[in-house]
Amino acid sequence: MIFTGFKRKSNQIFFNKTLRSLLKNEHESPFEEVKKVIIFLDENSEKAHIVSQLVTILKISESNIKVIVFQRKLKNEIETDDIISPKDFGWYGKVESEKLKNILTNKYDLLINYSKVDNVFLNILLLQCKSAFKVGFAHVDERLYDLMIRCELDEIDLFNEELKKYLGILKILQ
Repeated sequence: MIFTGFKRKSNQIFFNKTLRSLLKNEHESPFEEVKKVIIFLDENSEKAHIVSQLVTILKISESNIKVIVFQRKLKNEIETDDIISPKDFGWYGKVESEKLKNILTNKYDLLINYSKVDNVFLNILLLQCKSAFKVGFAHVDERLYDLMIRCELDEIDLFNEELKKYLGILKILQ
């Protein structure tokens, strides 16, 4: 039990150190259109609703949307590629699971974080994920995102409407 706290702290140290170096570097230029999307969620129950909304908003196929669900504790009978936990991370921000390594090697046009809590493990993924444009709720660390939408955490429909509006303004959506 004590080592869980040490592991979390070591990952927090890695996150802080990596974030400083990331902020010094120039950011990738925006893309022309959204082709590949990655989504981070806290709850698996909202997955189908969010994906169906994004398919209509972004006008892309469901196969081009990758969903990652973070759960603090996994049940033994659940073992899928889209659910991650703290066990997928090692010390000092090292990603140990092969499924996460495969995700981090792909390039995405848009990253959307629907996470309702500030989570060091998801923050590490946000830093290491190769995404041209990152969107999230306004209540979390603003240094991680290119666009932050201010709305209540349970207002997913409003968040998606605002996302569509601002992506249109930024000429990312046609």
